Amino acid sequence: MKISHITFPLAAAALLLTACDDNVMEWNEPDPSVKPTELPMELAEKIAQYDYLKNYMAQYHPDVQLTVGMGLDLFLEDEAYRQTVLDNFQGVTFGNAMKHQSIVSSSGVCNWATVDRFLALNTGLPIHGHNLLWHTQQQQTYLKSLIAPTMVIESDPANDIQNMLSGDNSDFEGGTKGSWGSWGNESESGVTSPGHNSAYAMYLKNPSDASAWNAQCAFTFDTFLTPGVYKIRFYAKSDTPAGQLQFQYQNGTTYGSQGGYNTFNVGTDWVMCEYEFELTLEDVNRIILNFGAVGGTYMIDDVEFGLKQEAAPADPMANILPASASDFNDCVDGATGGWGSWGSNKDEAKTVEGAGKDGSTAVMLSNKGDGNAWEAQFAYTFDAPLTAGQPYVIQFEAKSTSGAGQLQFQYQNGTTYGSQGGYNTFNIGTDWATFEHEFTIADFDDVNRIILNFGAVGATYTIDNIKFGPKLDTAASKPQRASRIYYVLKTPEEKKAILLEAMEAWIKEAMEHAGPYCTTWDVINEAIGDNLQLRGVEGGWMSDDAEPVETEADGLDLRWANDTGNGHFYWGYYIGKEYGVKAFEYAAKYNPNGAKLFINDYNLETSPGKLNKLIEFVKYIDANGAHVDGIGTQMHVSSSITKEQVEEMFRTLAATGKLIRITELDVAIGTATPTVEQLQKQSDIYEMILNAFFTIVPKEQQSGVTIWSLSDNAKEHEYWLKDESPNIFDASYGRKIAYKGVADAIAGFDISSGFSSPDYSKK
Repeated sequence: MKISHITFPLAAAALLLTACDDNVMEWNEPDPSVKPTELPMELAEKIAQYDYLKNYMAQYHPDVQLTVGMGLDLFLEDEAYRQTVLDNFQGVTFGNAMKHQSIVSSSGVCNWATVDRFLALNTGLPIHGHNLLWHTQQQQTYLKSLIAPTMVIESDPANDIQNMLSGDNSDFEGGTKGSWGSWGNESESGVTSPGHNSAYAMYLKNPSDASAWNAQCAFTFDTFLTPGVYKIRFYAKSDTPAGQLQFQYQNGTTYGSQGGYNTFNVGTDWVMCEYEFELTLEDVNRIILNFGAVGGTYMIDDVEFGLKQEAAPADPMANILPASASDFNDCVDGATGGWGSWGSNKDEAKTVEGAGKDGSTAVMLSNKGDGNAWEAQFAYTFDAPLTAGQPYVIQFEAKSTSGAGQLQFQYQNGTTYGSQGGYNTFNIGTDWATFEHEFTIADFDDVNRIILNFGAVGATYTIDNIKFGPKLDTAASKPQRASRIYYVLKTPEEKKAILLEAMEAWIKEAMEHAGPYCTTWDVINEAIGDNLQLRGVEGGWMSDDAEPVETEADGLDLRWANDTGNGHFYWGYYIGKEYGVKAFEYAAKYNPNGAKLFINDYNLETSPGKLNKLIEFVKYIDANGAHVDGIGTQMHVSSSITKEQVEEMFRTLAATGKLIRITELDVAIGTATPTVEQLQKQSDIYEMILNAFFTIVPKEQQSGVTIWSLSDNAKEHEYWLKDESPNIFDASYGRKIAYKGVADAIAGFDISSGFSSPDYSKK
């Protein structure tokens, strides 16, 4: 009895063509390299006799390339996989190996090692470059770093720490502990009130004595600390007089590179804890306060940490002059920031840009010659009287064109010109010097003006950095918040220019390194969203319609959670629609061997609107100085696809006059364990699609066909079409019915109709 199904090694028999025009096939001995599959006997016998696909392509469509989209790692590591590719295909497309995120590191360094291993094999297989620009699998970390705001650490020169902590990470005044994390020994952490001379402090609760490191509170920086001398300073207290906190640093990922240990004894009153250390390691990004040694609750506030810097003496006064009247840097066109000048011996009083001690703006006062000091005056009048009995300090920097220059300080009432006093004469030489005078208004309660008299000695006086205000005692003059961090955001124009430069550099790199081996490229992949709008350019292109909010921490304008994952980056958001023009312009500029340049997208067979939008974008690129050679249709389809949908898509594509390429063809059937009927349906769809391509698209526009993934092997479907069987080879690289469907479509007829063979079931 004839067996209807059997499992046995199929033959990948070479096709022996006769000299006759009817292409009659002859039976050949089985090829033992072909893996087993379970099919009806008669069908299995036919499939075994088919030649390799590349041979049919060379015979029937010599100008069209048959390519496989493959995992490069599998090709390099799996001999059977590699041989199946070499036997059947005329070119390759790497699924991920040439994408931006695969090549470019987070620091911008390119690594082509895996691609170079393929090139070293000298397979002779040309590459379809996939891809240059996409909205995902881009090296987001690197691209974000290019357009991120510039972080400015602004330190008070009176402080000795260039503080890297700010806001809730430092003073906790927002009612949170910021980015500090804690763990270990069933401990707790949070914020409590009041803090050290403030509303809030962070608390750390350790339930029992243990090792110091059993309970930890840590802050992890985004980048590694630069080697150098660092200081940490904070205020702390405990609910136990025997409290202990320990400082250390480490790498926050490996937990290695540890050091900097120092123990602080913390009692029940607030105490300032300060520690200085030298960091020599290059991979430290975490600082830790260990609080596990002594059970208790610890309060932490006003944390400062950063590189040590030389501290300038603190100002002896609380300066009450506005910046424009103090450093004059905001003054333009000679304005003097609220200071007035007059007198019979006055010649000129104005601010001059670049005249200051460090090239800043300063005020220049000139008199007509020697005279009385008060005959040329430079005065600032306050809105309210100064406080009687309060010590005041005036400090300024000055120089003169005369070695014998003189300036005189005094105060008065700015309306009556009475209540005068505080006289002090400063000898002003030709070099910059700092001058200071302290006085107390003892007898008057209506003083509201301070004056620098410059009429005594004929000269021009340059004055900068005037500070005036109530005297501070030593304790009060020490700043509590010595530093702050703020961000300078880049303008849209700056971001666009930076990213265009990065785009050109990447395309140049890819074209020069891999370009000599590529005959075609996907320059832009998936430009059109499912909402029929240009991704990153037109409204509603992300997951909702939220208003853009740029965060100063990273400067990235991608706010929608579904679209800000690692690898997502919308070039068009920053560059505009023009990004498409520039991408093709750069690709053509650095194209070493005239490879054809494509734009590629999916669902074109099921969404005529998306197809039309893509064609509209292509026309825009062509009309603005660049050129698109071809359009790629991915064709990830299922068994529900119809012939009418496919044929209409190819007619629309053909009408563009562009080269047309099927770039990612696979047929999902909804299961990893298909029946023979499902396998036959899958084969019919492959055959229908390729028949439509070869018959509807004019020969001169047919660029190529890429089958996406070689086989149903689970290694190829960890992420794409998992638990599916969408390919023309099974999990063991054996030919499926779809292999026959593809071959018949290439030939344009049922190749097996001319086969004759022995009946294996009778042996």
